[in-house]
Amino acid sequence: MNLLARRALVLLALSLPAWAWALDFGFRPPRDPDDPAAVDLMRDLAQRIVPVYQEADTDAFLANMTALQIVSGTYRAASDSSRSLRSRQQGKPFDGLAERAIVDGIYARARALEANERLDFAKAFARAFQELVSPLDNAQAAAIMARLETPLAVYREPVRQAFDRWRAKGSLPQADAVALVRTWLGYESRRSFSALLPELIAAENRGRYLAEADVRIPVRGGIVIHANVVRPGGAKGALPTLLRFTLDPAEDDAQRSAVKGYVGVTAYVRGRTPDGKGAVWPFVRDGEDAAAVIDWIARQPWSDGRVAMLGDGYSGYAAWAAARRKPAALRAIATIAPMAPGIDFPMAGQIYRNAMVRWAQEHAADEPLRADADASPDAVWQELDARWYRGKRPYWDVDRVLVGKRSRLIRTWLTHPSHDLYWRKFLPSAEQFAQIDIPVLGIAGYYGAEAGALYFHNEHRRNRPQADTTLLLGPYDAASIRLGTAAQLRGYTVDPVARVDLPELRYQWLDHVLKGAKKPPLLQGRVNYQVMGADEWRHEPTLDSPVRTRLRLYLDTRERNGPHRLLPSPPDDGGSTRLLVDLADRRDARIPWPDALHGKQLPMRNSISFVSDPLPKDTEIDGSLRGEFDITPSRQDVDLIVSLYEQTASGEYQLLFEPYDFRASYAGHRVYRRLLRAGERQLLAFTAERVTARKLAAGSRIVLVIGINKRPDRQINYGSGKDVNSEFIADAKRPVRVRWHAGSHVEIQNGKP
Repeated sequence: MNLLARRALVLLALSLPAWAWALDFGFRPPRDPDDPAAVDLMRDLAQRIVPVYQEADTDAFLANMTALQIVSGTYRAASDSSRSLRSRQQGKPFDGLAERAIVDGIYARARALEANERLDFAKAFARAFQELVSPLDNAQAAAIMARLETPLAVYREPVRQAFDRWRAKGSLPQADAVALVRTWLGYESRRSFSALLPELIAAENRGRYLAEADVRIPVRGGIVIHANVVRPGGAKGALPTLLRFTLDPAEDDAQRSAVKGYVGVTAYVRGRTPDGKGAVWPFVRDGEDAAAVIDWIARQPWSDGRVAMLGDGYSGYAAWAAARRKPAALRAIATIAPMAPGIDFPMAGQIYRNAMVRWAQEHAADEPLRADADASPDAVWQELDARWYRGKRPYWDVDRVLVGKRSRLIRTWLTHPSHDLYWRKFLPSAEQFAQIDIPVLGIAGYYGAEAGALYFHNEHRRNRPQADTTLLLGPYDAASIRLGTAAQLRGYTVDPVARVDLPELRYQWLDHVLKGAKKPPLLQGRVNYQVMGADEWRHEPTLDSPVRTRLRLYLDTRERNGPHRLLPSPPDDGGSTRLLVDLADRRDARIPWPDALHGKQLPMRNSISFVSDPLPKDTEIDGSLRGEFDITPSRQDVDLIVSLYEQTASGEYQLLFEPYDFRASYAGHRVYRRLLRAGERQLLAFTAERVTARKLAAGSRIVLVIGINKRPDRQINYGSGKDVNSEFIADAKRPVRVRWHAGSHVEIQNGKP
């Protein structure tokens, strides 16, 4: 929109009667976004806003006016407004506003072509798409296509919520009216063009990239590794390669790597094809096969001889498995929540998870478990967990109960409950860690996505103190790290500085290593962690420092009528308190375990809590929780769960790290099982394989919750002293009892004063 046109609109607004300046618009929303009346109602609303809409910021004015004009049906004017906004964005960073101008511009142009040239909408949209997307560079085009492909459901729910919000009020202020029009446009436009995108995007990508599907890469013994290779079209000369070695086709990001100016290769573990077919035996050959793929890449004419590996979860493990073999072309690895066999999978704290059966069925079996089409996979597996929990069979039979047949893979895993040689052979030895001399990046979260990353980082630093290894930690779980950090995570409002596109950050780090780009400021320290509640990042040489002070809190074990306390010193008169849990009682099979990180209720099941006095001032804590319990157990073993919360002055609870459950007999050493002495007083020291960092507000309390594991999705330890896999529910006998004595304490590092 040119300056004269804008002035004309302003003059029109100034000539309107006083009622037009009320900035409040009558509106009776339809029943739902799919109500046939919704289109006309939203058009009427937009038409009433356009003559009076003003905004001091020219870019914001043009962006919002484009949306208002599209919804009002004045498509040519909308196309002109969008063109003006795009012109203003020339030479500026390609940010969300620039993306919005192009996405809205495509739709406005398509509707204008449809109306003015009598084109079929599909042809009009294809023409508009090509006009606006083709001139963009690869990264810009990829961003636009990703934005266009945002699922329709993402836009429908906000529209429904907005309709519900304003239905009873009958009117809405101008700012909210404009926001509603924008939200509606996102939904209505995608209803029109979503079905057209696959063909258009595929054609656009064919012109930009050279893709080879199902490339066969020979390795030793006549084995073939299947791979997808994507190269940027028109690249001059050889390029560095980013390799992901995986068993999950959903992780194929070879094209995303090509968008970033690399050759992208997604290779699949032996036995697996790019369509997800083929049974695999995890961990066994991944290191040598990945190293062979790296050697193959280095010999290709499109390779400049440098390869970096990226990976999440299992593919993160594969990157470490390759690194310990030191292939000459491997120059860096960048992982997100890497899996560490025997450390955090298939057990954690030496307690097996039923999730290993699901994982094996979905990622290692030839065919996944077939579920009811009307039920979500999560609901299906929760019901299977409940079935297992209510049964009376030993854990040896967990695969038969959950999937109806014996799994040789699961049986093999269950045969090795300690971190014995079977698991250690899949991980770098101390000598191999010491020789990994390439840059390493690890990204993890405080909520269940850190144990493997911590293990690899700590072992690398322990055995090679000068290692070029960088760790980033924040308030994330495995899903939010991979899919993008939103403002909300399981009820917790994430600090603004923590809302980072972590996969994108990984590419920025790889650009630093392989292309000489500036190192991302967020990764300036060896350990970089976000302090929840402070909206700040810390950059330190290490997370747990021997020179930092630690906040130690003692369990008040005296009998009390109210909650037990956490004290800064041991109680003078000793005493003890006990927790009694009936492991045979399965009436809670269908009661869901809480998943929220923030709430008004303290989650308590089979547990006991200890609460500190209010903090006299803001207190920052970070690092791992350690503890030493002075206990008398009634059995030879017990599985404990330790959680830590901040209770705010308003009475709400914030979980500080994912609850840590561990087998007491392995607390001192995960390789050797040392049974407890039933009925005798003894010390149990532990370090939670979790980390956190939070600024606790003055007036808050620290809450420690200690429980005994009795979850439907876990192996249950009955404490008989036998192999836990062989124990039956009959081994529960009487309820298990643990008594805590004075002197029991926990401690965590004090952060910045």
